[in-house]
Amino acid sequence: MKGIIIDNDQTLHYEVNSFFRKLINIFVIPVLCIFPASFLRPLRKIHKTANDLIVYAATYKAMEILYHPDSHPKEGRIRDLFLMIWLKMNNSKAVRNRFKLVKRELKNEFFRLAEEKKDIRIINIASGSARDVLESTSEICLADSIKVSAVFVDKNHDAVSFSRKLAESHKYRNLFQWVEDSADNFFRTNSSDARFNIAEIVGLLEYLDDKEALNIFSAMYKLLDFNGILITTNILDNSERRFMSDAIGWKMIYRSADEFSSLLMGAGFLLDKMKVYFEPQRIHCVIVARK
Repeated sequence: MKGIIIDNDQTLHYEVNSFFRKLINIFVIPVLCIFPASFLRPLRKIHKTANDLIVYAATYKAMEILYHPDSHPKEGRIRDLFLMIWLKMNNSKAVRNRFKLVKRELKNEFFRLAEEKKDIRIINIASGSARDVLESTSEICLADSIKVSAVFVDKNHDAVSFSRKLAESHKYRNLFQWVEDSADNFFRTNSSDARFNIAEIVGLLEYLDDKEALNIFSAMYKLLDFNGILITTNILDNSERRFMSDAIGWKMIYRSADEFSSLLMGAGFLLDKMKVYFEPQRIHCVIVARK
């Protein structure tokens, strides 16, 4: 696909591999990828945090662990070393890179809307902790006349509760709303006339087939204002895929940038109104599609 931006924004302090780490990966990654599913049991015993990553795979709890790789309880030098190897794998780095890239794109749109003196209205589907939206909106300085509201939709009760707690002291807290519901049911039953100028769907598409993803994108297209944006992501095929799928049991749907953008086009978004980014590890594709 032409027009892909390999994002290397120095201000974001992305996690990239040193020459030494690239050299190590040449030998380590193929070894990891030959481990069968039976490796899961001893892997879970390495460290409590490793166990939590496996048990809570694909949930906000796993994402919170990956977002904060240096803030886990110590269990001994060897155990901690094995955990850190996992948390510094390419896939783990890519999740944190994706987080930084999404936050930047959110902020860019906030400032664009503020310059036009428009209120900021966000809908976050499969929001999890909603950490990227909460941090982005708390780190910006906007005129008091600009209102920032958000609707967070997630089917996981614990995720909704955790997100609410994160937002307790947020400056826009009174304009935030949480909905405990699945994405498909929310769109099927939502009767509100509310429209949004920013939509975010991050970390969900990896678990939806093409038909489900197309339905979500089509529903999202209808809820967006003209010139509003959808920020969405999907994981790309990568050298650690077999380890993630077979050894850890973290099954995902991997899509190329062409496959991913085609789903958006099927929902009505135009290719020439999309920005397609790869974070530096080239494991996550981030698309910003403008209506």
